[in-house]
Amino acid sequence: METQATAAPPMNTTSRRANWDLSPNALTIAYTNRVRSGLDVLDLIQSNPTIVGINPIDQRVLDALANEACQKYEPTARGLPNAREAVASWYRRNGIAMHADQLLLTASSSESYAMLLKLLCDPGDSIVVPAPSYPLFDHLARLECVGVDRYPLMEDDGFRIDELALRESIGSTAKAIFLVSPNNPTGSFLHEQELRCVERVAKDYGLSLVCDEVFAEYIWKDSEDRVRCAAMDAAVPTFSLGGLSKSACMPQMKLGWIVMGGGVSDDTICRLEMIADTYLSVSTPIQHASAALLSCADVARRQMSERIRVNLAVLRDAVSGTSMSLLDVHGGWYGCLRVPSVMTDEQWAVKLVEEDGVMVHPGSYFGFSRAGVLVVGLIAPCAEFAEGICRLVEREEYTVRK
Repeated sequence: METQATAAPPMNTTSRRANWDLSPNALTIAYTNRVRSGLDVLDLIQSNPTIVGINPIDQRVLDALANEACQKYEPTARGLPNAREAVASWYRRNGIAMHADQLLLTASSSESYAMLLKLLCDPGDSIVVPAPSYPLFDHLARLECVGVDRYPLMEDDGFRIDELALRESIGSTAKAIFLVSPNNPTGSFLHEQELRCVERVAKDYGLSLVCDEVFAEYIWKDSEDRVRCAAMDAAVPTFSLGGLSKSACMPQMKLGWIVMGGGVSDDTICRLEMIADTYLSVSTPIQHASAALLSCADVARRQMSERIRVNLAVLRDAVSGTSMSLLDVHGGWYGCLRVPSVMTDEQWAVKLVEEDGVMVHPGSYFGFSRAGVLVVGLIAPCAEFAEGICRLVEREEYTVRK
């Protein structure tokens, strides 16, 4: 008797950690349709300095990349000593007493995060991250099978951290508190009193701290008590992150670093070094060129800082007298606009693309707790930025009048 063949189950070729919903959202669809129609789009969410006219690379970098030493592969888990010394010297030039032994080099801030998640968390553990903040944490944590909980930044207090709210956000599986200073996109930075508060919480719960400081050189309203490097003189195990992407406006050079604070034990450092040794991802030529790359950083930051200041002034002037308002911008590359809540943030963003050819981020993308926030990047070429903001203001005036 013939047996009836059973249908084979559908092949599952991806893990749950990679099982994202890949369907485009409404904003992506609106942008794609506008571009396909041949209409212009003024990109006010751009974060890539290499395509907005910031180009700090000069002959020093080209000569360094042509060095014969770049032809030799020297696998070193923490990073080549001369490269780590170049980064440490850069910190010292900026007034932070850094030693090369406190540094571990990576290919990017994202890789730094991935290594620290591997170091600090087991699958099923969780991290505690700020809200609002850049949503990259969710993707990175998911790839490590780690959960994400959020503590609120208090908007009415300049997006500062509240100790009680932070404590209430920490669950039984938490292993680390993540900080971003200056925050993306609010631009708020850590103050000494805030850091002491976070350290108290971390000590009480046995947690480590990870502080993203990639925007640390872009400060518009400084304060004497601003924390410049959280890992320095830390009271609990603390790791600070930096890299060329923002500090030198060179994301294409792929060099990041982790500062290992005094609270990090030698055993923990050795284990982080083992993780780095498993991948050895940092390019040898980039390491040998690191001193030259960092020598160009000041030029790049001056160019970028001047552009952001001009664009910030344009933005402030444009929204003055309208029903929109610009939240205080203390640092970073972004501005947060409060707009009338006549529609959702995403609806605002979609309408701006479809009808005005202006690309902005809805605040919900970053986890703002209230509706009516749009996020604009501040690094676009000044003429393009001014035109985009003009269209945004005209859209707001039309919408409110209507």
